Parts: sequence; structure tokens; C-alpha cells
Amino acid sequence: MSTGAVGIPKASMNTKSAFRKQFYRFALPSALGMLVNSLYVVADGIFIARGIGTEAIAAVNVGYPVINLLAAMGLMFGVGGATLVALHPHEQDKKNRIFTYTLLLNLAVYGVVACIVFLFPNEILYAFGATDRLLPLVKDYLYPCLLAAFFLMISFSLNAFVRNDNAPKKAMYSLVLGAVTNVILDYFFIFQLNMGIKGGAYATAIAQVVSALYLVTHFFTSSFQLTLKGKGIDWKSIYRISSLGFSSFILEAAVMVITVLVNLALIKTEGETGVAAFGIIAYVFVIPRMFFIGLAQGIQPLVSKYFGLKEYKRVIEIYRYGQKVAFTLTLVVLLLTVFYAEYIVGVFTGEEAIIPYTANGLLLYTSAVVFVGANFMNISYLQAMNRASLANAISICRGIVFMAISISVLPKFWGVNGIWLALPLADVLTFLLTIFLFKALKINDKLVLPIVDAANIQIPQPDFEGLKFPRRTKMF
Repeated sequence: MSTGAVGIPKASMNTKSAFRKQFYRFALPSALGMLVNSLYVVADGIFIARGIGTEAIAAVNVGYPVINLLAAMGLMFGVGGATLVALHPHEQDKKNRIFTYTLLLNLAVYGVVACIVFLFPNEILYAFGATDRLLPLVKDYLYPCLLAAFFLMISFSLNAFVRNDNAPKKAMYSLVLGAVTNVILDYFFIFQLNMGIKGGAYATAIAQVVSALYLVTHFFTSSFQLTLKGKGIDWKSIYRISSLGFSSFILEAAVMVITVLVNLALIKTEGETGVAAFGIIAYVFVIPRMFFIGLAQGIQPLVSKYFGLKEYKRVIEIYRYGQKVAFTLTLVVLLLTVFYAEYIVGVFTGEEAIIPYTANGLLLYTSAVVFVGANFMNISYLQAMNRASLANAISICRGIVFMAISISVLPKFWGVNGIWLALPLADVLTFLLTIFLFKALKINDKLVLPIVDAANIQIPQPDFEGLKFPRRTKMF
């Protein structure tokens, strides 16, 4: 759902039940929407693992960071462009120019990345963790997906514009259409035609094209029009598009970095078995990850609205209640993993030798899921109050800095268990850093103080440039 504040009543919530109703009205649909998308990703993984084998999962896990990078760029341009359009609702020429730049940015980035990958595939894929044995499988999966990746980027970008153009249901339908197409074609290509990993790749590629083309139909009757004029490039608009969507890029790009770091660590010590196990773990972990991203994004409209109205007590209530809900649900996820790890892994593979090994990795990898929910909630909370720079810094620390430190240190002491514990440690460190920053910068204190002595405190007027739109991701 859109992260705009449209539809929130201006009147204050007078009762606890009304407050909770507002919370679930925004947070629950967002979380469920992301959950549905994650289940589609998992179904895709089950078809590949069951129909081809765990080695195919390893190949997908090695090759997909390339697609994930392009998806992150498409998301950045889409969120940035749609947000910039929202800031100029009555300037149609400017809106059309921003729309055009968004599409051209996607085309330019796709052209550069695709050319580099097709010119230097071996060097790139070996750097991402491929082995001589996996390399042919990785190429069989990556090449069809890469050919269609421009449509994936366009789908990410247009989805944001469609929501902004008062058609949220159409944006949702594009996800459902792509998901259903992928699942049906996975079954047909893999099980009926025995096309192997190429079948899974073609299913994914065609689904991306279908989803993008469905969104394109919206613009036949939309106010958005392509504006290709021979005038000078408006570099300021291009910069604004990129900067406004940068926080979305960081969250998606961090997934790529984490995947590559874990793959490289596993291939050195565990070989293809370790990478295959991580592929299954990544498919499983995408469910809580996407759900809690959706839940966190669901509080953004409420936080932004009441922050803008200077009803700071409501802002803090929303934040605290959101953290309580996230904590409760993460405990449920942790308990399910503790008691059913082997059963969950068994859904993906029938290879008895790999099930206990992967289940142990899943349990360790999920051990800090409580902090995952809290971290996503904190990041979303900061973005909603126009503290995007701080939210970006925390995201970078989690997905890049702390992850790199953890993956470098822990395996030296605990071997493969240290690899599985690298992300949990990164999440714990991120949580501790966030708590420190909240106290040092008095994030919530500044919201409480105006209630006591508003005459002596100047509260800056917020804008909504830090807001972002949730989208699905393919892996991790």
C-alpha cells in the first residue's frame, strides 16, 4: 500500500480501541500484502528445489544478486520519481518530465549493468561465489532473467507511479498477476516440459514482462505522459529522483551485499552444499523479513500524519504499540523455527543428508529475528519523521558495515555456525546502535518536551521526502 498519509482522519483518536483500529487499518494490509508476495517467492523456490534439486537453489542464490541490484535501482527511481511528483501535484509539465526521466534512468542503468554482465560473466559470477560446477547452472538461470530484468525495473518504478495516480488496486493486481504467472509457468516448464533451471528462469522472466505490461496499460488513460523534447537535461530533477529514492535502494542493495558475503564465506568452507543450504534458508527467511518490512511501512502514514499535526503523544503511542506488535510476532516466528526447523526445510528438499544441516543453519540464522522486527520498525519510524539520513545510516550499518565485520570474525571462532550467526550479530549490533542514537539525539525526548513546554521549543515542519513504498524482493 502507499505510504502516503491520505485517508487518516484529522481528529485525534480518543480511545485506545480507536487508536488500535487505525494502527491495524494501515499496518495490517501493508504487512499482509508483503506476506503474500513472500509466499510467492517461497513457492518459486519450492518448485526449483523439488523439480531440479538443491544444486539449482545454490545456482539461483549465486546469480540473483545481479537481478537484485537492478531491482534496487528500479525501486529507487520509482519511489524517488513518484515522491517528487507528489510534491508537485499541480505542475503537469514537471510531472511528465519526472515520469520520463524515471523511465530513461531505468533504461540507462539496465543497459550499463547488462552489458557489463554479458561481457564479463565469469569474472562477476566467480566473485559472487560461483564454482566451476555451479557456473553453467548460474548462467542458465541468470541470462534469461537478465534479458527480462528491464521489465522488472519498469515494474518496480511504474508500480510506485500507479499508486501515486490513485490506482492502488491496479498496483496490487500487477503483483498478483506476476505471482500467479510465475507459479503456473514454473510448474509447466519444470515438471511438464522438464526444462530444468532454464524453465524456472523463463517462468520468472515471462512473469516480469507480464507484470510490467499490465502496469503500462494504466498510462494509456493516465495524466502521465512521456515528454521527449530536445531541451537540456534537468540534472536537478534527476538528482532529486535518485536522492528521494535512495533509502529504498539501500534496503534492497543490502540484501545483495548480505547474499554475496554469505555465499563467499560458505563456498570457501562448505562448498556447494553450504550455498545450497543458504539458498533454502534465504527462501524461508524472506517470509518474516518481508512481513516485518510491511508492518514497519504500515506505521509510516500514521507517524507522518500525527507528526505533521504536532500530536507528538500519538506519534510515540504508535511507535511503542508497533514495537510491541513486532516483538510478539517475532517471538512466534522464533518459536516456530525452534520446533519446526527440519519440517520447514523438508518442504524444499527430500535429500535427507542436507535437512539437519540446513535446519541447524536456519535456527541460527533466525535466532535474532526479534531484533530484525525492532530494527525495521525503528528505520521506518525515523523515515516517517523525515529523518531519512539517520535511517539510511542505520540501514548501511546493518546490511554492510556490521555484516562485513561479523562475517569476517565469527567464522574464525565457530566455523560454519559463525557464518549463520553473522546476520543475527549484525542485527543485534544495529539494535544497540539505534538505542544509543535514540538516546544521544533524544529522538523521542524531543517529541515529549513540546507537550510540557511548547513555547520554548521550535519544531521543524516535516516533509515527506523520507517516505518509501514497500515492494517485493525476490530473494533473502
